[in-house]
Amino acid sequence: METSISTAIQTLAEERRKLLEELPADPSGLAWCERHAAIADRAIQDVYREMCSEFGEEPQLSILATGGYGRRELSPYSDIDITVVPEDESSKELDGFIRKLFQNVHTAFETGLRLRVGYAYRLISDAPGLDAVTRTGLLDARLVAGSKSLTKRLADSLSLTMPVGEFLIAKIEEREDAFERHNETALVVEPNLKEGAGGLRSFHCANWLREAMGERPAKPSEAFDHVLLMRNLLHWKAGKFQDLLTRSRQAEIADILGIDMYEMMSGLAASGLELHEEFLRTKDKLHETRFEISKAVTALRGEARIKPHVDGGEAAVGIALATQLGLRIEESSTVPTEGVSGPAAIFAISKGEATLRNLDRCGLLQAILPELTECRTLMPRDTAHEYTVFEHTLRVVRNIENIDPATPLGQIKASLNDIGVLMLAVLLHDVGKRDLDAPHSEAGEVAAHEVCRRWGLGDDARKLVAWLVREHLSMARTVRLRDVSAPQTVEEFIEIVDDKEKLDLLTLLTYADIAAVSSSTWTPALESFLIELHTRASLRLSGDEAPELDTNAYRRVLLKELSGKDVDELEVQSFVESLPAHYLVSTDPETVRLHLRFANRARGGQPAVDVVQRLTLSATDVTVCALDRPGLLSQMLGVFYALDLTLVGLRACTTETQPAVALDVFTVSFGGRPIPAATVRQMVTAMEEVLGGKSVDDLMRSRGKDADLRQRLFQYAYVAGNPGIIEIRAPRGRGMAYRFSRLLAEQGWNVLAARVGQWAGNGAAAFYVTGPGHKALTQEQIDTALATLG
Repeated sequence: METSISTAIQTLAEERRKLLEELPADPSGLAWCERHAAIADRAIQDVYREMCSEFGEEPQLSILATGGYGRRELSPYSDIDITVVPEDESSKELDGFIRKLFQNVHTAFETGLRLRVGYAYRLISDAPGLDAVTRTGLLDARLVAGSKSLTKRLADSLSLTMPVGEFLIAKIEEREDAFERHNETALVVEPNLKEGAGGLRSFHCANWLREAMGERPAKPSEAFDHVLLMRNLLHWKAGKFQDLLTRSRQAEIADILGIDMYEMMSGLAASGLELHEEFLRTKDKLHETRFEISKAVTALRGEARIKPHVDGGEAAVGIALATQLGLRIEESSTVPTEGVSGPAAIFAISKGEATLRNLDRCGLLQAILPELTECRTLMPRDTAHEYTVFEHTLRVVRNIENIDPATPLGQIKASLNDIGVLMLAVLLHDVGKRDLDAPHSEAGEVAAHEVCRRWGLGDDARKLVAWLVREHLSMARTVRLRDVSAPQTVEEFIEIVDDKEKLDLLTLLTYADIAAVSSSTWTPALESFLIELHTRASLRLSGDEAPELDTNAYRRVLLKELSGKDVDELEVQSFVESLPAHYLVSTDPETVRLHLRFANRARGGQPAVDVVQRLTLSATDVTVCALDRPGLLSQMLGVFYALDLTLVGLRACTTETQPAVALDVFTVSFGGRPIPAATVRQMVTAMEEVLGGKSVDDLMRSRGKDADLRQRLFQYAYVAGNPGIIEIRAPRGRGMAYRFSRLLAEQGWNVLAARVGQWAGNGAAAFYVTGPGHKALTQEQIDTALATLG
């Protein structure tokens, strides 16, 4: 800086030093802060005048004090926040002036006055897009140097572009968050004098709310001045910026004031209560005052009212904001609207279930999305559903809204750039059920295209919404009926879901849709399968997992992992080489080591039955290892059927070396829970008896089951491959898996894996099968075999 400016700053620094010395001798709040702010003003003005003299003319710009400095509430170590508003941002001369201005102001304050400076650069044209925090600082702005007309133009632009509803919500949420982080009541021993309940911000926020609602701000009260005085003394004693009034600082400040510390803090708590009550009373005025929530919705005595003949999307935004503010919604059956702004409507529906119910209450949902409201009383033909199509849909929204951020599903949700497209797909995913002549996913896709066209959404959004509606059952079907750990399953799935965004959106929709069917449809096992499929598909889509199954590579990995672990390496190698591909890719090395011991025992005539409780799945894994024989799998499934246990999944494996050993892992539940200890003992005893030669038919008859019953009612489909997949749908019943496995055994076929569950109100199962010698089966072979049951 020039010598004359340096001298002026030194003079101001001396004034500030004396002002600081006066504070403990003559403590005050706002009066002291105003004198402090005046010193800062003079420093900026001195720098500005000197630069104008140097440049030869006064530039067209405004230098504004903002925030606490703008309010002249400058405590001893508060930051100096300034905003520069230029007339013409394209002027090179003005740009050079501003750069040097920032440099000189920085030197003046941080070197001379020992105060930190925060800078902002704003154009008047920025006003419509300013966030709530920036807008708040500018609400308290005042001109320190430069153009008065620019300052007025900025103020006018801020007023005209004030997004009232959004601003009110942001300020209230900001306070509630601050109360949670600091102190939520003024009646606290160690208060935060600025951000906590009863702090200075309580008063500031009350004024911001007033201004947004079109009222005049209140003047600082004695209580406010008292809290500000305490903050001034805290800064002075700490020698730095500090707002938390600790016990040790309380004692020091009480000594300065010459009063009892406890008496001092009681008086401070009383002032804090007054400030906090001021904030709460002002917040309550939202339910008493008339103000514009948005350009389409007005608040009047606590009720949100839609203006006539407005854009439907803009009106929806106003109702969404009113919902967040806790206002009543005017009840109506119809609302006259003029078109729908898609982006605005997307914003509104993304705000969750409460907003959607209010949109329905005021008739706006009918105006902008009649496809959904037509489903209000539509009864689903799937008997598993507990609600009408309309109510089910809103509960899907609720499930997405309430996903726990700490869970894998929560992490997927947090990764989304915009949840609006997902919410629109949710609202449309079942509207196709109005059409009985086509699958509802196909009819829904047509409706989705029409809605997106009517809302004026872009092609990318339209295609994504329509895709989600068309495929909303695909992932559910996969996790219910397919072995998600099999590479074949993942490859088939990513042919449908070909990018990460689609995968994430469909995963959330799948969870929320299933969970909204009834209180019992979403299970820990389904969640585990869903997350596993999402993880495996993510790896494939990112290229981090090889698409081809290299059996030899998996064998090499297993052998490397198992070498040197107190086992015979030749024995391990022989066992690993005897295992089929589907086992190798889905079994970890430690489990392989355990299974090797089971296989050795089985070859010695001692079958093994091992039980592991899978609490995270609410199920139990039962591993059975025995010498293979015809019909063995159906006999083991008969044991579960006899004991009323529900098969969730099966991984079947038979070693290729002789004598062949069956190594089957069943995932089983009892009433949707892990198998109780007493039932485990019964199951193990029964399984060992059947493995030892006891007739499973006799066991079933002793438990009241018809061992000769054949499955007569069912539908099936066959996905050709090696293994092929037989998908079965039949009336729900625990015996279905047993009966079909017995049929497959009668054909001499091999079951490598199975999934059993529910689908569209029916029992469902998928059997991964090969023919004799593990050859692929044809559609004709499947049709011929299943025809014997029909």
